[in-house]
Order: sequence, then structure tokens, then C-alpha cells
Amino acid sequence: MNATTTLIERRGGEVPVVEGLGAVGTAWAVGGRDFLPYRVTLLAKLFDRCTNRLLARDSGLSVAEWRVLAQLMHNSPMSVRQLAEQAWVDRAEVSRAAAALERRGCIARRENPKDRRSPFLYCTEAGLRLADQVMPSRVQFHSTLTALLTPAQTEALEAAMLVLARHCVAELEGPLAAPADCEDADDA
Repeated sequence: MNATTTLIERRGGEVPVVEGLGAVGTAWAVGGRDFLPYRVTLLAKLFDRCTNRLLARDSGLSVAEWRVLAQLMHNSPMSVRQLAEQAWVDRAEVSRAAAALERRGCIARRENPKDRRSPFLYCTEAGLRLADQVMPSRVQFHSTLTALLTPAQTEALEAAMLVLARHCVAELEGPLAAPADCEDADDA
């Protein structure tokens, strides 16, 4: 890793800690270079926590509620299943967020003529106003983070993430791997 690390004594051994990351510093150092996907997950969690704080301050929305509202703002109507698939999140999370947004009057349901068990969700005028209120701080948050990187770093990060994303999509869309053979050596 190209980060300043120190060693701290923990449970009878020394543990590397990446400086400048507070409580995340120990987790960031886990696994070294081969654990890059783990650090990407940590970074995503940090983004979510920052987003949660900003959304709570600006609108009282949760991250899940914002994601549903933002998707519906651009793609209404959609079903819970469509929203979950588009955002790669759990349907139950989308359902809970949609219910909260519906209670606030930000979204509404319409019957789906093709599947009555899966109503369509769409933004109400109140939902669009709230999204318009929140959007400037979301744009600012993204711009602030992007501005921390040079154009070359941004391009390299985008290219690297695309390589990893394509690999994961191919893994998920490919055939399931066969389970390991569990026969005893004596049975062979």
C-alpha cells in the first residue's frame, strides 16, 4: 500500500494502522495489496456514512430513501423489483424506503396492470420538490470528492473500477461453479 502506516500493539502482536483514517485505519490495512476490493467496500461505507449525515441534515432522508427517490425522479414509474435490480440492492430495503417515502407523500403507488402484486411507484410533486432541494448538496458532495483527485487519477480510477465491475458482472452472469467434490479419498 502507498499509505503511511504505523504498527500498534494489539492482542499480543503488532497490527498495521493506516494514518489519517481514524477508526478505519486498522481495517484499511487488513490484507495488504491483495485486499483492494475490501478497501473499496470500506470506502463505499464511508461514502454512505457521509451521505447519511448530509441527507439527515438537509432533508431527513435515509440513504436508501434518497436512492429510491433519485431513481424515481428520473425513471417513474418503476416497481420495487425494478428499483432493486437497477440499484443492486435488496428488495426489502427498497420496500422499506418506499413505504417511508409514501408516508411522507414523496411517492405514490399505482396498480400494475400486468402484475397486481407489484405496483408501480412514482414521484409525487412533493417528492420532486424534495429531490430538487437535496440535489445541490449531492452534486456538491460528488464534486468535492472528485476535485480531490487529479484528472489522471480520476481517469485511472474510473478505468480500474470498470475492469473490476465488468469482471464481477461476468461472474454473476456466468454459470454457477460446481460445488467441491466432498468424497473421501478412501471411496475413490
